[in-house]
Amino acid sequence: MINRHFRQFSLGVFALFLLVVKGYAQVSASDSLELVPLIGKVLKTYPTVQQATEALNAADLKIALAQSAYLPNAQVSGSYTYIGPVPSLTLPDVGSFSLATHNNINAALNINQTLTDFGKTKKSIEYEEKSKELSVLGIEQVKQKMSVAVIGCYYSMLYLQEALSIKDEQLLTLKEHLKNVEKKAETGSATQYEILSTKVRISTVESQKTDVVTSLSFQNSILNMLLGEPATNLHSVHRLVKSDLITFAEDSLISFALNNRYELKLAEKKMMVSQAYQDLVKKHENPVLSAFASGGWKNGYIPQLDKPRANYAIGLSLLIPIYDASRTKLNTQLAGSTIRTNGYEVDMTKRTITNEVMESLNALKAAISKSELFGMQLSQAKRALELADLKFKSGTLTNLDLLDSENAVSESSLMYLKATIERVVIGYKLKAALGKNLY
Repeated sequence: MINRHFRQFSLGVFALFLLVVKGYAQVSASDSLELVPLIGKVLKTYPTVQQATEALNAADLKIALAQSAYLPNAQVSGSYTYIGPVPSLTLPDVGSFSLATHNNINAALNINQTLTDFGKTKKSIEYEEKSKELSVLGIEQVKQKMSVAVIGCYYSMLYLQEALSIKDEQLLTLKEHLKNVEKKAETGSATQYEILSTKVRISTVESQKTDVVTSLSFQNSILNMLLGEPATNLHSVHRLVKSDLITFAEDSLISFALNNRYELKLAEKKMMVSQAYQDLVKKHENPVLSAFASGGWKNGYIPQLDKPRANYAIGLSLLIPIYDASRTKLNTQLAGSTIRTNGYEVDMTKRTITNEVMESLNALKAAISKSELFGMQLSQAKRALELADLKFKSGTLTNLDLLDSENAVSESSLMYLKATIERVVIGYKLKAALGKNLY
């Protein structure tokens, strides 16, 4: 029972493997993705970028809201009031008359304009403008991070696609060898050991190919997530886009990074925003001088109490805060603490950037060295294969020895491919560490 279930499971996995391989085989070169358009497409549709863009729109609205304090407030009011008893007055020889009416109607236009709040609105606008600058930097930082993610996925897929091709070539060569060995075995010029050894090699390469296809499928899912496409969509990438080599001295690279990294700009801008907020808080105790005007129609005027008449009122108002239970003082101290915290963040960001630049630079140097080394190794493996092929044809070398030489070429090709792509990816990472835009 267990063996039957295991066979069914194995057949299912094998069928899925064939389906994935067939799907990737059907992706034509014309459907292949290029790096720069791919980055642009991801940045255009990815939710995190859109969220950061919406934060910028909100910042514009907050600036407009702060600026609206300079504008007058106008409102129309209307009221009806019934009062009783109404006051009356009796005069000799005149008689009794009312000083008010039971039905009181009032309709008016009321306007209030702040003349000055002694810098409070100005500081509020400055605070919102600096907050907007923070949002702008946030968008650029998100785009940079997303570009790094796309580049990593792109080159992982490129490596896996090429690795899949190399494994296919290995399998094709091994199967040709197996046919030849089996024919020789019929005439007694080859042994069962050679046949079994070749089959073992085929099985090993097929297992490696399965791992490659699984990894390629995983990277394809990541790319679909970045693009916002269905998880079942298949993609391929078709060419290596080399990054420009960085040739500056180490000190110059660090200085360049400290002047261009969005992380440091953000940290510094946060400190500036905190300073602007502290300046705004300090203005909360300032007085506010306003002018007001009101005009409309109402009744209750002697001697015709029930007849509505035009009326108006104008004046000034002055609001002077006297006591706020130390709220302004405490908020100022709190803002100062935030400024100091952001200052520590600036220092930490500088250290982190310096470390990232040095790590990326050293990794790039190692990747260049490895790429050159594996390139030389591949050339040597190809030359050794040529010699092995000549010896095999002359009968002085066994089939298994020839397979070893062919396998050495395949493995060297993989290592050289991996080192070359790693060199390119680290080059992009160094550019990102320096603060150069990848999009």
